[in-house]
Amino acid sequence: MRTRTLTALGLMVIGISMVLAANLGAADKESLHRTYCHEVAVWSAETARGIAPNDRTGHPDYRDIAAEHCPGMRPAP
Repeated sequence: MRTRTLTALGLMVIGISMVLAANLGAADKESLHRTYCHEVAVWSAETARGIAPNDRTGHPDYRDIAAEHCPGMRPAP
């Protein structure tokens, strides 16, 4: 009986660990997406201000997804 209890507890710990790992992966993916959109927005704003490409921060929309996947992004005035 004790072996069954330990086995059940072990399986529960493994299951909980897998669920936590999956949730952390989703949070990391969302964070990376927000960072990508932020960097593209900074690049676009500096482009609108006429800053030379070598002096800009951020990065261009190299995935070509910002217009569709980065809500609220618009050129700086």
